Amino acid sequence: MLRPQGTDIPYMSGYAMTTLSDSMSAMPACRRRSGRVIEWIVEARSHRVICLVLGIWLLNGFDLAFTILSHEQGMLHEENPLARHMLAYGTASIILFKTGFVLIGSYPLLRFRTARITELGSFVILLTYAILAVHWSECYDLYSFSASHNIEMAESSAPDGLNTQ
Repeated sequence: MLRPQGTDIPYMSGYAMTTLSDSMSAMPACRRRSGRVIEWIVEARSHRVICLVLGIWLLNGFDLAFTILSHEQGMLHEENPLARHMLAYGTASIILFKTGFVLIGSYPLLRFRTARITELGSFVILLTYAILAVHWSECYDLYSFSASHNIEMAESSAPDGLNTQ
């Protein structure tokens, strides 16, 4: 079979041997361009997932630092029973616990980073950690405000008409 000049990458189309440039020349220019854009988006997905996972690790480190700091200051009551147990044994155990879980959870995201659902899942996890970081920031702002103004937040007085004794 003769190949046209300037083409060196053959592929099978049905039963006939054709080349990549033969099939591309039959398509309109806009379709070739959109095909390249879609191909670029799909190829860039793995890079985006890697960046999202790095962001997850960064925000998890932020959460870990604030968990330890607030526990040492006595302003945290951990609701997660496993993390509460780890905090009882010291900071090294909670560091290993949280780091281990993030590494284990990152493996499937990195392993299947070319899948569309992985990109979506990574984004949702990163968004959740970002909301948690905002929550930590608000907690520390409230804590620093109450500490600087000697405000007891736990005490509240009921209106005079509601006191039942």
